[in-house]
Amino acid sequence: MKIRVLIYFVVLLSFLQTQAQEEYARYIVKELTAKPYHGRGYVFDGDRKAANFLRNEFKKYQIQPLGDDYFQYYNLSANTFPTAPKVTINGKKYTLAVDYLIDAACPAIDGKFAIEVLELTSSDQQVISSIINNRNLEHKLLYIDEDLALTHMKAPQLKEVTDQLKNAGFHAGLILNSKQKLKWRSLTYQNKKASINTHSLLLDAKVKNVAQLKITPQLNPEYQTQNVCGFIKGTGGSDSTIVITAHYDHIGAIGKKVYFPGANDNASGTSMLMYLAKYYAEHVPKYNVVLLAFSGEEIGLLGSKHYVKNPLLDLGKIKFLLNLDMAGTGDEGVQVVNGTIFKKEFDTLVRLNKEHDLMPQVKVRGPMDRSDHFPFYEKSVPCFFIYTLGGIDAYHDIYDRYETLPFTKFNNYAKLLIYYIDQYNK
Repeated sequence: MKIRVLIYFVVLLSFLQTQAQEEYARYIVKELTAKPYHGRGYVFDGDRKAANFLRNEFKKYQIQPLGDDYFQYYNLSANTFPTAPKVTINGKKYTLAVDYLIDAACPAIDGKFAIEVLELTSSDQQVISSIINNRNLEHKLLYIDEDLALTHMKAPQLKEVTDQLKNAGFHAGLILNSKQKLKWRSLTYQNKKASINTHSLLLDAKVKNVAQLKITPQLNPEYQTQNVCGFIKGTGGSDSTIVITAHYDHIGAIGKKVYFPGANDNASGTSMLMYLAKYYAEHVPKYNVVLLAFSGEEIGLLGSKHYVKNPLLDLGKIKFLLNLDMAGTGDEGVQVVNGTIFKKEFDTLVRLNKEHDLMPQVKVRGPMDRSDHFPFYEKSVPCFFIYTLGGIDAYHDIYDRYETLPFTKFNNYAKLLIYYIDQYNK
């Protein structure tokens, strides 16, 4: 009887500890996606507010700074939109992020413009040059139905055409229409022509179409931002280090009312980083643990690139690096980028998952260059980039919110990472 009671209390304690850890992770996501952070971009100090929050969390758990300070500063260029745009088409006022989005590289534009409905049926350079050199299009907006254009050409060809039209010609700008979900991003530059993306806007070429636009971006060529860098000294007296990374930045805001919360991308990955930071602060491992929260990922991996060029520890001392992005689902398991390269390590991850019955599957993928592990990989640092699969499809839009993030397999995913990291400490 006493043994049964003891087992019950051990199981209960484990459950309560797990629940407390998840509550901490939820707290991190809820905070980072709150309106005062303005989507953690480079407008209204969103990135700085997020960095200050993470630094305070490191301090709370007595995680030491890596180097002289928790912050590693660097500059980047960012095209920002502190003032909300105004878009009216044929007398109807359109709603930002619901009916349309401005192009992230949009320059300033202000005025009333006739709209030329352009049926784009070819990507031939002579056809595109004839559009660019057509003086009759001066002071007009070109409307292109991208869904229709894609019946005549492939997506990369269409992008090449629209990129040309965003930077050359007598026209004033572009209206690119599609039935696809509106997505946004961050960019470091401005195009020469204004451009907006509309959702399901059908214009009749036989009638006169008119648009009123007022878009006033602010290009900040030397915006100072920061990586947040923490350090847990291992008990083994070795310089060998496990590195855990996640980007805390997202794509920011357009004006004061519309912002992109970025719950899954990547407040969730940041919360997993903080989950592990808190865990290893309380259960100090044999090897050193370095925790790197990067800014600049969404705008071109700029934070991780800066770090690799200016490392705060010898990159050769890194035993393994785990880069965590989009950790908030897991219904269909996890995807492991570089699993085909570091096959022994991937097989270990698969084995640990099977032994402890944690995730539905651990899928393998080859190298890719779209997250913060890649600058390290280019310097021969052994690394994985891991993200969860399944669940919500909100991504780079206003719907990627804390309230709808399921945390489906968050605790099990955290356990898998801990089992994997701890096998280096045996």
